[in-house]
Amino acid sequence: MTRQLAAVAFLLVLAIGPNAADAGKATASPSVVPWTALRFQAEKLTGRITAEVWLEPEPAASLPSGRWPTVKGEPIRPEGAIILKLSIRLTIEPPGMAPLRMENRLWFDPVSLAPLRLIRTRAGYDDYLQWFVFGREQVFRRQHEPENLRQANGPPENWTRVSEKGFVFRAENCPSPAETSMLVYLLCDAVARGVPDLAPRCVFHKRQLHRLSFRTERQPGLPYDYLERSGGESQRRTGAGDAVTIRIESTPVGSYDGSVEPWFKEGFLTLSTDGRLPLVVACDLPVVGHVELRLDEIRFD
Repeated sequence: MTRQLAAVAFLLVLAIGPNAADAGKATASPSVVPWTALRFQAEKLTGRITAEVWLEPEPAASLPSGRWPTVKGEPIRPEGAIILKLSIRLTIEPPGMAPLRMENRLWFDPVSLAPLRLIRTRAGYDDYLQWFVFGREQVFRRQHEPENLRQANGPPENWTRVSEKGFVFRAENCPSPAETSMLVYLLCDAVARGVPDLAPRCVFHKRQLHRLSFRTERQPGLPYDYLERSGGESQRRTGAGDAVTIRIESTPVGSYDGSVEPWFKEGFLTLSTDGRLPLVVACDLPVVGHVELRLDEIRFD
């Protein structure tokens, strides 16, 4: 289930970087991503799926509080005065079942494009609460889980199954990895800058690194129907326009405890050619299987 949220997350905030041809270098160029919030929805016989995204600037000096793991070494520090908080909430509502809810809150540096902190939660199935700290060489995770059903029905602060682990975050061919949850913010940025044909890039996903490759396809006359909110006003926009679909394939880098952590199949993101609108997110989800979520609402303020 963890990877299913990341499936949406990877499509909802990318790790490509504004200069995809030179992905290993940090850039101080400001992002040209215009949106501040997104909502995607899909309806299937197996349930309704909603993915919500928020992007908020925060002072770099005030990193979030949490039960962060012990870090062996120096955590990654932001290079500027502002960091970005990306929140992604996925809700799956199968008929006759309680909703499955998953949420990622990722803080990353918009200057170096490095992930800093991540809080991940899951409720409704195999519950957990995780805190990640990203270091130069390793990622450190603290995880809380309920010991039994009684604990699962109570608040997470009372869960007693606690563990801490470290994971590799740097490899010879992965000098500057991002985190999977970053895969639309930067995709929108790349397309808006006119570089939709992206070079390979590494991401940290769940417990190990993956090297991603991207294939760009043009989509003429793609239909859309979404609510746009800007400046206190709302307007429904329907029609069709040219779009760009970026399909993503992955190759694992190394392994974790002798096994390979799987990534995603048939995942893609479709954007308007100017990079302003993430129009379609496609991925596999629990209960509902493969699904294409379409933009339902976007905010520009």
